[in-house]
Amino acid sequence: MSRLRAIDGLRGVAALSVLAYHAWLYSLPRVSSSTRETAFDSAAHELRLGLVLFFVLSGYLLFGPWVRSALEDRPGPRLRPYALRRAARILPAYWVALVGSIALVWPIEGTAGVRLPPAEDLWLFAVLGQNFKEATLLKLDPPMWTLTVEATFYLALPVLGAVALALRGRGGRWTLAAVPLAFLALGVAWNWWIAERDLPLTVTKVLPAMAPYFAVGMLAAVAAHGRTAGSRARGWLLVAGALLVAGDAVWHGLGAAEGSSWVELRIVRDLPAAAGFALVVAASATAASVPRILGSAPLARAGLWSYGLYLWHVPVLVWLRSKGLLPSDALLALAVAAPPSLALAALSWRYVEEPALSWARQRSWASRPGSTVPVPSHQGQSTVEGEPPRFETTFPVPRQGGHGVGAGVSGSSSAALKARARVAPFGQGTRS
Repeated sequence: MSRLRAIDGLRGVAALSVLAYHAWLYSLPRVSSSTRETAFDSAAHELRLGLVLFFVLSGYLLFGPWVRSALEDRPGPRLRPYALRRAARILPAYWVALVGSIALVWPIEGTAGVRLPPAEDLWLFAVLGQNFKEATLLKLDPPMWTLTVEATFYLALPVLGAVALALRGRGGRWTLAAVPLAFLALGVAWNWWIAERDLPLTVTKVLPAMAPYFAVGMLAAVAAHGRTAGSRARGWLLVAGALLVAGDAVWHGLGAAEGSSWVELRIVRDLPAAAGFALVVAASATAASVPRILGSAPLARAGLWSYGLYLWHVPVLVWLRSKGLLPSDALLALAVAAPPSLALAALSWRYVEEPALSWARQRSWASRPGSTVPVPSHQGQSTVEGEPPRFETTFPVPRQGGHGVGAGVSGSSSAALKARARVAPFGQGTRS
């Protein structure tokens, strides 16, 4: 439970970092990330690294079930439930936010920071295809470009997982690490290939360009599986991770001061920060106790609402700016934009994300031989980057007349409720 809470805390850090970055960006007189006139501007710009943390967390969490299957000689995750849960995790809330973004942003064309796509291309957003056309890339609700990358990672992951399962029994943990290392190398090679070519921006916003970030999260899953770090080891991991993240920020800041002309920046990108975040994730996931800050209730709540917060905060910022309600001071802009953004995120979780995940979970268990009904051990808690809530116990329920999971579960189904409970390992939901 403590490890789960720490991961949720990291997701909260990522979400709040991205919110703060955009609060700074959209409070500028000219909305441009190249505007870094003061040391504060340079520091605020590097809050963008919260996005990298999201990708690292996705790699860590979603590759984890294949790591467990390979290292513990279990059956691999079933693809139909995996696909159902991935779709339920991102699509319903995304579609609702897409409609909301159109309603909020379309009428305020001309406001600084508002970039609208051609109306005839809106269908590309509905199918997560906006990254593949320059007329739609980074338009409407700019952070949505990452959902296209995330979705394509979901499609690629079963292939990577199948390779990992094929390697089991051939050298253990470090042989398994060859899969994310190859994925990382592919990403670096892609970025090297496009670095000095006159290519459209779209080639920088696709899965191969972001593969190194997912890959280091996957490596963290391999390294951390089945291990518990002592306090000293955890401390060193956290310090090393923080230094890598800070070093990446300084390196990019120096590069920006030189006009961002360093080709190394375009090849390596934010890989040092991603590696640092992977160390922090590994330290948090293997700690015997949750770090105090990461385990705080506000960060855990921000982690729970992080997807909705990520989807809604930019439309809120530009709408506030169009009405003259967004202060020109970055910290004040953050204070003004955070409450409505968090409120929309909470509504998204309560009325869209949680019901969709619950539906997908029940459908997954209904299709599983010897179905069991998952019983939540802590209301509302969820794992990072779209994983379903963790379930500590499950109760076997016999199928009755083909009615699926939970048939007959009521006050009268005492036989089912008296069945012996079993502890479900972290992340088991992804295996069903």
